[in-house]
Amino acid sequence: MLKKHIFKILLGFLFSAVLIFLTLRQVNFRESLELIKNANYYILIPGVLIYALTYVLRSIRYYFMLSPIKKTPVLKNFPYTVLGFFMNNIIPLRIGELIRAKVTGERLSVSRSSVLGTIVIERLIDVIIFVLFFFVITIVIPFPEFIKKTFYMCAVIFGAALAVLFLVSKSEAKAAAVISKIPVHGRIKDFAVKFLEKFAGGLIILRKPKVFCAAFILSILVWVTESFFLVLTASSCGINISIIGGIFVVIIIGIGAIIPTAPGYIGAFEFMGVTALAALSVDKDAAFACIAIYHFLQLMTIFTLGILSIIKEKISFSDLFKFEKIEEGS
Repeated sequence: MLKKHIFKILLGFLFSAVLIFLTLRQVNFRESLELIKNANYYILIPGVLIYALTYVLRSIRYYFMLSPIKKTPVLKNFPYTVLGFFMNNIIPLRIGELIRAKVTGERLSVSRSSVLGTIVIERLIDVIIFVLFFFVITIVIPFPEFIKKTFYMCAVIFGAALAVLFLVSKSEAKAAAVISKIPVHGRIKDFAVKFLEKFAGGLIILRKPKVFCAAFILSILVWVTESFFLVLTASSCGINISIIGGIFVVIIIGIGAIIPTAPGYIGAFEFMGVTALAALSVDKDAAFACIAIYHFLQLMTIFTLGILSIIKEKISFSDLFKFEKIEEGS
């Protein structure tokens, strides 16, 4: 499957290289390296534990999202949730989400397409929370009008996407009828209709207000907790920012993760993080030191949790890469 996307992969590595170059040309690398060496790493020990907690919260959130499809023990999906993020840091194009859908579906004996549907909703909730956070932050921090308009556009686009998915979840038959009218090859059309039928099963959360609200509240907790980790990382580098400032930096990095880059969001993470901290009047050398430590600790934490999950679930690496088709029998 990766061979089919070789151009996109190379383009992603190119974007990463350009963004790393643009980031490094803004900073004195030697000065940043000195700040990294002199950081207070004792502060970061609880910070890493707090970051690991975000994956527990993500797992609990996903328990609620999956509950309309299948009831499981609360933390049963923890290793599968971790594996999705783990693989996103190894291979590009966010293919880790497909692998997560495959592994979760196989291990919990549910439709992998339905799982993929819940993951799509999960990502939409994250983006909508980013937009809501931004509007709250604008009350405290003034932003140029063009940035506000960008977030207004995001609110409209992703809000519309959520509305469309809600309509699909309410009327699968009408959605299938629309697809059946698309002028494409019959086999492709049949596959699309069958996939929609199973994918729509994962959208049932949109018709469960209590479950949706639980997932939404847990999503807020995930991003506030991750932002607190950033605040601690900044403090270790001698940078004082509020939790509001931390949330701002995290959502800007999150928006940057949309850019197709090398695995681990390398380049986009650093460029967006330094840019966001600079907007909070943080010296760029210190900002780069902070973001470099923050990103490294994130990668190491998810790598450790990923390896432990693979060992616990007895999953082979070769099996993880068999993700070309995510639906049963296709």
